[in-house]
Amino acid sequence: MKQELILTIGRRIGAGGLAVAKELSARLDAKMYDKELLAEAARSSGLSPEVFIPSDEKPRKRGLAALFSSRGYGPLTESMSHRSVLGDDNLFSLQSEVMHTLAEQHPRTIFVGRCADYILRDCPNLFSVFITAPLEQRTEMLARVWEVSPEAARKRIEQEEKRRADYYNYFTFQKWGDSASYDLCIDAAAVGGNEAVVEVILFALRKRGLID
Repeated sequence: MKQELILTIGRRIGAGGLAVAKELSARLDAKMYDKELLAEAARSSGLSPEVFIPSDEKPRKRGLAALFSSRGYGPLTESMSHRSVLGDDNLFSLQSEVMHTLAEQHPRTIFVGRCADYILRDCPNLFSVFITAPLEQRTEMLARVWEVSPEAARKRIEQEEKRRADYYNYFTFQKWGDSASYDLCIDAAAVGGNEAVVEVILFALRKRGLID
């Protein structure tokens, strides 16, 4: 039987977080959830996936959901079928419940973003990672991918990362990208790219005793 593991990956845009997560999923035989988590949350609640999209890693109005997101809101009623009724805090709470359920259902899971490191913080087999890379390098690469100017790419990165940071800080009361919030922070450029990042994470997991 596989040793249980919950791996969470936070990432800057263009730092290779999703590619690293996919490779680790294959290497560790682990279930990986990124945007798929929204579909799981929708199936769990009986709501349309589109209900979750506007709130995906975007903060709105503060409520009490973050205080209970570790494990706690009661089930949502069938009558709460619209985003305007649910509110973003309840959507976050529902997504948190789904995250816990998925982690319990599979011996090994990888969650990308969505405050997973905070939501699952009480799980004993949790290891949280944050992947970064120099802004200049990410800007140059994404300008090619998006087929836009470096200036346009940089502006888009900064806007998206502000939303991502606001979402994380809003729900966790921690600071997105701050080394104090994670078990391991890696500069992908410093270690040599995505393959090296994968090896660093695997090494750290072995040292922690989470994998053989």
